[in-house]
Amino acid sequence: MIAVRRRPNLFIIGAMKSGTTTLHEYLDSHPQIAMSRIKEPGYFVEELNQRQGEDWYLSLFEQDDCFRYRGESSTHYTKLPVYRGAADRLFQFNPDARLIYIMRDPTERLLSHYLHNVRDPVYGRERRALLKAVRKRPDYLAFGDYAMQLEPYINLFGRDALYTLTFEALINDPQRELERLYDWLGLPSHPIGGESLQAHNQKPSEIIGLAGAGLLNSIEYSSAWHRISPYVFPWVKKWARGRAYRRVDERGPRQDIPRLKEAIGDLQRRQIDNLSRLLGRDFPEWRGTSNNLSEFDTAS
Repeated sequence: MIAVRRRPNLFIIGAMKSGTTTLHEYLDSHPQIAMSRIKEPGYFVEELNQRQGEDWYLSLFEQDDCFRYRGESSTHYTKLPVYRGAADRLFQFNPDARLIYIMRDPTERLLSHYLHNVRDPVYGRERRALLKAVRKRPDYLAFGDYAMQLEPYINLFGRDALYTLTFEALINDPQRELERLYDWLGLPSHPIGGESLQAHNQKPSEIIGLAGAGLLNSIEYSSAWHRISPYVFPWVKKWARGRAYRRVDERGPRQDIPRLKEAIGDLQRRQIDNLSRLLGRDFPEWRGTSNNLSEFDTAS
């Protein structure tokens, strides 16, 4: 007899660059929660891993009966308008699922998103200055429009199936925030401490971005380069890499924050007002966010 694999019933659906990796690891430490073996499977995004099939997806989760919740974390599920339909697919998969959404001061989230793209030589490839990048790439603002991202889930699952918290509250007092979350899940208290209290995916000591127009980087990741690379002298590779990348001083983009707030402040205030109406709460932790939180440049 073939054993029936249990479907996951707990999903951290975002937001990108708001502490989802840290929250994933905290939840995985609870004895009644088993988070997926890999983070960000993105299964419910049609353009990503659905082609792998449901058997592949279910293989990512523990099947032991001691776990009340099996969960995963994929910020791709709240990346409208880039990825559409994730809420519908997740609802069809498990309409009784519990959803968790962690948010961050929108400006700090945007800056972290921008620096993430600066560092990413394959998918991000961001070479523009901060203000120009925000004008040219709508997802910087869209991914921080939390009300817009949440509305499809609330419409399908209902408000009671969604738990929201903020990155700032989690970093300032993780034990308190986790106890509230465990209570919502109907789970007993579970203390955290030691290494588990450290935020995950902290910002690297230096930021390396693309140099020039990114041509050498494009060559490095091309199929043609992979074919000829074994025959290229090591000194040539070293020379090329030295000219393909540059060190990026984070102080430059951060100095642009006042100008950025002047340009997009009204829009972000409207987005936060919409979020407050949707969730029935305000966000005092986003008034004058301390720069010391920026050391936690979370990966998701």
